Amino acid sequence: MKRLLSLLTLLAGTVAAAQTTTPVITFNANWSLSESSPLIAGGQVQVAYDASRLPQCRVTLPDGSPGWSLTGYYTLNGGAVGSFDVAGAPTTGAGPVIALPVSGPLEVWFRVSSAGCEAWDSNYGTNFRFTVQPAGTAVPATIVFQEGWVEYTVGTLKAGQPFVVDYDLDRLPECRLLYNGAPTWEVWVYYRFDTGASGSTSVTAVSGYSRFGVPVTVTPPAGARSVQMWFENWDRGYCHRWDSNYSANYRFTLQP
Repeated sequence: MKRLLSLLTLLAGTVAAAQTTTPVITFNANWSLSESSPLIAGGQVQVAYDASRLPQCRVTLPDGSPGWSLTGYYTLNGGAVGSFDVAGAPTTGAGPVIALPVSGPLEVWFRVSSAGCEAWDSNYGTNFRFTVQPAGTAVPATIVFQEGWVEYTVGTLKAGQPFVVDYDLDRLPECRLLYNGAPTWEVWVYYRFDTGASGSTSVTAVSGYSRFGVPVTVTPPAGARSVQMWFENWDRGYCHRWDSNYSANYRFTLQP
């Protein structure tokens, strides 16, 4: 009995540790992003940034030390801007872990600088945007398609388990014809799994005379190992635009 109780205590501790693991936002050298698990208010997030994304301004001082600094910046819910050191000479004294005291939008961007030189990694000035969920929120795995042609996954996509597609309509802003003030345009997502199963659905909703984007849920087949997606925007004026990764489609891996 004592051995059983000890085992149960150990398992409980393991589960608790897994639940409190700090999420990591990774900025890869190939310009891809990932968010290891949902961001939750009251927790924190670690930022892992590959310094090769900003190779400029690399000045070396006479003593061999870096004469440049790579700094990360962030703001939560439109509040005060914070910063942390990423590489080069430290300037802030802060490590790449951001406290998340409240829910809301989190924006992150980066700057490399040396004397007379600076460069930015800020999604063309719109910043990289993430969502901090209220405490206690159950968040499924999500694929985010952000303005500025940024795509990333939140959590792990798994076969047989629903995931969310969160699409920013600013990626396809052209076909917006109105009729008597009402929107006559739409944006749809199309998806196809490696099993052959496929489908499509709107990523918008209408309220009065306004159409806006909404996250949608997709459920993969139990045996699926990958999914590809693309998007179409059209209106009654015969305007058609596609977001399809230059016809290669967006492809994501599903875990068993």
